[in-house]
Amino acid sequence: MAPTLPSGDQASDQDNWDNGRLARKRQLLTEIVLRNRLTALVVDGDTTCRVLEQLLLRSYEVQTQGVDNGRDAVALIASGVKFNLIIIDMILPVLNGLEATRQIRDMGVHCKMLGVTACSGESERQAFLAAGVDVFIEKPLDPEHLVPILRELDGQ
Repeated sequence: MAPTLPSGDQASDQDNWDNGRLARKRQLLTEIVLRNRLTALVVDGDTTCRVLEQLLLRSYEVQTQGVDNGRDAVALIASGVKFNLIIIDMILPVLNGLEATRQIRDMGVHCKMLGVTACSGESERQAFLAAGVDVFIEKPLDPEHLVPILRELDGQ
């Protein structure tokens, strides 16, 4: 006997909204294999967000370093440390993400920069892109957005 819905109607294939697509997408996202050891700097003033972003990157074997403000990010880059990817929040203490991005780009850094923020308006997106990020993503950072970037960086 087919399971019944609370309304008493029979379940149908249309009720199975993803028809296996979600499971396949999850499988593809977890199958990423990077040929090169990638490194990423995560700049986020919110400890929880920074830790979660680092954990997501580490789940794909990306070596990470995290800082909680723009000044420390700029100082780290100025010291000669190189990264394949910089993930930077717009709203940061000490030195905001827009100015930190400008200063990092002014140092001649050409690595991929991903701007993430909870501010999702068009003006915020334009400001972040004008500052020098390559990609703008509304928080939270998720595998669907991250995996294509990692594959691009890895040359796949």
